[in-house]
Amino acid sequence: MQNTKSFSSIANRFGVFLMIAILLVVGTFASKNFWTPSNFLNILSAVAILGIVAAGMSFVIYCGKYGDMSVPMTMAISGVIAVELMRYGLVPAFAGALCTGLIIGVINGIVIGKLKVNAIIWTLALNFIIEGLVRWSYGGSQLYPDMATADTYKTGFLLRLMPKLDPHVMDIDLTARAADFNSLAQTYFWGGIPLMLIVMVCVMVAGWFVLSRSTYGAKLKIVGSNYNVGSMSGIRATSVVMGAFMISSLCAALAGVFITSMNKVGAYYVGSGYDFQAVTAIILGGMSLAGGRGNHLGVFGGVFTMGLISNILTLFGIGTFTQKMITGAIFIVVVAVNASSLRKLGRDDA
Repeated sequence: MQNTKSFSSIANRFGVFLMIAILLVVGTFASKNFWTPSNFLNILSAVAILGIVAAGMSFVIYCGKYGDMSVPMTMAISGVIAVELMRYGLVPAFAGALCTGLIIGVINGIVIGKLKVNAIIWTLALNFIIEGLVRWSYGGSQLYPDMATADTYKTGFLLRLMPKLDPHVMDIDLTARAADFNSLAQTYFWGGIPLMLIVMVCVMVAGWFVLSRSTYGAKLKIVGSNYNVGSMSGIRATSVVMGAFMISSLCAALAGVFITSMNKVGAYYVGSGYDFQAVTAIILGGMSLAGGRGNHLGVFGGVFTMGLISNILTLFGIGTFTQKMITGAIFIVVVAVNASSLRKLGRDDA
């Protein structure tokens, strides 16, 4: 019995890293180029946007709210806002996108934290509302940063809300500024390390510090473990929950700017699927849906695991649709093993 508990404890704490070790061995047989630095850089670059989203959403899961399903449209509308504001420069575009994410996070925090609405249902509903708003505003069309003139934007979302913009701005040739925006996802440092990857690492490190070293992280752990106990102990649980959703939305907005730059288009669909991918990575990393357990080292491991799986399957010549089925099957197995390990450790709430 003691040996079983010891194994379960190891599987629960280091399961994702054991899986990474197995995948690294399998990758050796996939291609002779698997262990090259360029291949690992490609793996990390491919999951950089997912890593930014997962780092933020992990706060929501850590506080016991299961997930933020408004992430896809937070990414989409933040990217659209960034494209709209590029006429003023790159800094205003970034600021506008992050403010958009912040507003969505505040709305989620108030409704879920204060009104106690189910997090999954509310964020999913808000996702549909934002999608309808974006599609209505642009008639379902896409918004390209490299449009030659600002005249194309006259029916855009921001101009519907703020019709009295500086008229001189409308005469600016957007070509140069659009090129700056589109180059964000293609910016590299130190011999080929993408800016997106650097940002992901910074966000992960900041998330780890907040959860493990800050007072807010301690409060989040208590609220995530037991909301009522947190409230009765004097913690302002509503504010803690609101903070988690604000962080999630800010990270989604940041990721939205990068993915819009990478695709060179602002549209309602650019963030599609990132909500479930992020949850998958977070659970693979050992963070419990019940809240109060896990860390960003594990989240990074989960993100890296998803990148490894995709890379290895591609090297084996397996198609996209088959990859999705295999990835789903692996996820089911890992979650089942994780849940079984937690039960053997006496944690039936996971």
